[in-house]
Amino acid sequence: MADYYALEFVGGPDGTQQPPKKLDGRVVGAKKRRTRASKPATIPNVGDRMAPGKLPQGAVLQSIIGNVDTSLGTATLSVGTTANPTKYVNAKTLTATDTPTSLGPKASAAVLAPATVDEDLWLTVGVAAIPANVVAAFFTEYTIAN
Repeated sequence: MADYYALEFVGGPDGTQQPPKKLDGRVVGAKKRRTRASKPATIPNVGDRMAPGKLPQGAVLQSIIGNVDTSLGTATLSVGTTANPTKYVNAKTLTATDTPTSLGPKASAAVLAPATVDEDLWLTVGVAAIPANVVAAFFTEYTIAN
């Protein structure tokens, strides 16, 4: 049976470099930070956006979690930047109520290198409007070097 090291550990504890390289503190042993963003009543329409926070320079996005008190039905949620609106989450639905539910990031975004500049994140509503009276909270978690 073979042993493999995750890409983040190559050159360190795998013994392929002498002396071993220092592991990237932004992704190995990093400090986790979390931002909460509550939905205002004014963003229920298709195409509307809400800013759930910022991904700072040097940060790695870990998770985006949504929690709603009413099913969003067929309404979809995407999270990304202005230039790439689906960079982290692409058209996910939230139908479970009062249950924190992971929306992303999608796998291709989960393995991205740390952000080289601050990124303003945007949550975009698609397919169907969200009723104004829906209570919703979104949590963005990222790691950054200690």
